[in-house]
Amino acid sequence: MTATPLPQTPNDPLSRAAEGIWVGVPLALRRFSAGLAVSAVDGLYLAIRPIVGLLAPVLVFVLGLIIGVFHPGFDYVFTEALWVLLLIAVVGALSGALGLYLTLGFVLGDLLLGEHPQWDRFGNSDLLDIPAQYGSMFLTYALFAMLAVGVPIAAKSFAAEFRLPASVPRAVRALVGLGALVLISGLLVWVWTQSAPLLVRPVFVWADARPTVIAMSTTQENGVWIVILAVLATVGRAFVQLSLANPIGPDSKPDRMSQLEDRFQTDEPVRPLMSRMPLLVRLFLRAAILTALLSGLYAAFWQAWLTFGVLLFAQVLTSPLLPLNLGAYARFMAKIPR
Repeated sequence: MTATPLPQTPNDPLSRAAEGIWVGVPLALRRFSAGLAVSAVDGLYLAIRPIVGLLAPVLVFVLGLIIGVFHPGFDYVFTEALWVLLLIAVVGALSGALGLYLTLGFVLGDLLLGEHPQWDRFGNSDLLDIPAQYGSMFLTYALFAMLAVGVPIAAKSFAAEFRLPASVPRAVRALVGLGALVLISGLLVWVWTQSAPLLVRPVFVWADARPTVIAMSTTQENGVWIVILAVLATVGRAFVQLSLANPIGPDSKPDRMSQLEDRFQTDEPVRPLMSRMPLLVRLFLRAAILTALLSGLYAAFWQAWLTFGVLLFAQVLTSPLLPLNLGAYARFMAKIPR
C-alpha cells in the first residue's frame, strides 16, 4: 500500500522530536519485530501535542527506573504493591508504547541496581543459582510487560474483529468498537490479575523460599480495582482519540493523527529480522518462551515438557507447515502481533 504524503508537517524542533519517538522509533523496531513496532506506535495520539509526545515516554521511563531500583512498596516482587499494579494498568491502557517504556525502565533499574533479598543467603555459590535467579527475574519482567504492553495490544487486536462495515453509521461503529475494546480490555486485565499469583511463584520457589502472602493475594483481592482503572483509562483514551479523529465532511482535511499514521505505514517493504528465521525455529522459540512463563504452574519437570509439547503442536497445527484449512480461526490468530 502506497503511503499518503505528509502535508504541512510542522518543522519546529518539538514536533520533529515527538515524531522521532512515535514514528521513527517504531519504524526502526519494525526491522527487528513487527510486534515491537506495533507496541511502540500504540498511543500515537499523544504525539499530536508535541510537548506531551516528547515528555510522556521520558517520564514513564524514569518512573519505571525508580520503581525498579528502589522497589517502593514491595520487597520481593512488584505484585506486592497495589499502587504499582494500578499504575501499570493505567499506563498500558493509555498507550502500549508508554507501557513499553515503563517496562524498559523497570527492567533496567531492577536488573542493574535492584535488591533481591530472597537470594542474599545463596551468594551465587552454586552454578545453578545464577540462572535460577536471573531466570526468575526475567519471568517477572515478562509478567510486567504482559500487563503494560501485551494486554492493551491484544485487546485492540481482538476488538478489531468486531469492526462493522463502512455502510453502518459512524456513531454506531464507534460505539460498538468502544464497547468491544472496553469489555475485552477488562476481561484480559482480570485474567492477568487471577494468573499473576501463580506466575510469580518462581521468584520464591527457585530461591527455596516460601511465597509471601501479599505477593499472592494483592492481585486477587484488589483485582477489581485494577480492572476498573484500566477500563476507565481505556474509555478516556477512546474519547480523546475520537475527538482528534478526522472530522466528517467533504471539505475535511487530514488531521495530524492521520498524517502520523500515514507516515508510519510507509510503502517501503521491510521483512523483520525475526521473520527471517526458519518457521520451525520461530515456533520452537515461542513454545519455549510460553513454557517458561508458565513455570509457576508446574509441580514436576515432566509437566513442563508436556506443556511445551502441547504449545508447539498447537502452533504447528495453525502454521503453513501442515496443509490444514482452519478457516477463520487461522486468520484470526494471524492478526495477533507477535
